[in-house]
Amino acid sequence: MHKPNLFSASKSDTVAIVESAVLDAAEYLVGVARSGGAVQVTVKADHSLVLNLDLECQRRILSHLGSQHPVVAEEDEGSHRLIRDRSTYFLVDPLDGTTSCKRFLGQFGGQVGFGPLVGFVEHHGLAVASFYSVPHCKIFTAVRGEGCYVSDIDFISVKTPVTRTQLLAKPCTKLTEAGMLFLLGHHGESQVVQHIKSLNKIENIYRFGGFANDCSRLAQGFEQLNVQFSVRPWDYSAALLATEAGLEAWLDPLAQRTAMAEWRIKDNNPLIIVQPGIRDELFDLLKTVSYVC
Repeated sequence: MHKPNLFSASKSDTVAIVESAVLDAAEYLVGVARSGGAVQVTVKADHSLVLNLDLECQRRILSHLGSQHPVVAEEDEGSHRLIRDRSTYFLVDPLDGTTSCKRFLGQFGGQVGFGPLVGFVEHHGLAVASFYSVPHCKIFTAVRGEGCYVSDIDFISVKTPVTRTQLLAKPCTKLTEAGMLFLLGHHGESQVVQHIKSLNKIENIYRFGGFANDCSRLAQGFEQLNVQFSVRPWDYSAALLATEAGLEAWLDPLAQRTAMAEWRIKDNNPLIIVQPGIRDELFDLLKTVSYVC
């Protein structure tokens, strides 16, 4: 266990801002979940869903971020160009796992997770990320080079981090003992997953909630591998949760295969997150996969 103020002086102020934004949105979502509040659904042009909860969470989050740095927010399309124009900015996904929220809001515990996610990008690289999982009443916060931590916050007896537990995922050295998480998208994920499965090289394959939930599960050691080639900038910040718990993130993994530290955030950020002990075995297998981007 660690005290809440364990982060370096250079990052503690940013962590405080990011966590306050996440917790404000999270408290609202938990309140709706407990009260059975109404959920209104709109289908966007790309066929993804946006809830009234997304919009209210984004409003609450933005009220905390101030004007010192620009903000790239999922539900503010005009802000998306900033990932090309700026090197330092906040990333906001007001409700990561929107579909899961629509289906499972009000159900606590279990495996599915969703909630607000806020990241901070500094000089084109992820520096801070924080995610609150509504069904689990936990906040996960990672700082580059300083670790990933989890705190229990139920908004009844606890409203801010009282203690932080550092997450260090248990090493894995055999792909056949690994669990894989993946999103069935439109950029070749299915071919990769099917290839690995057809060779009987993986223990199990499944998916719970959104990308931030995937990364928090990897950080906790529940699974050891994630394949997702459709990662938007506001989702991408969650990868820091996993890498600060001891995993590796490789961007554009079937072509250039770039380490996270060398990657400049793009409109789409295809990646594989993997335990270092199974990385070489995995990438050897991927040399023979046929895929369609």
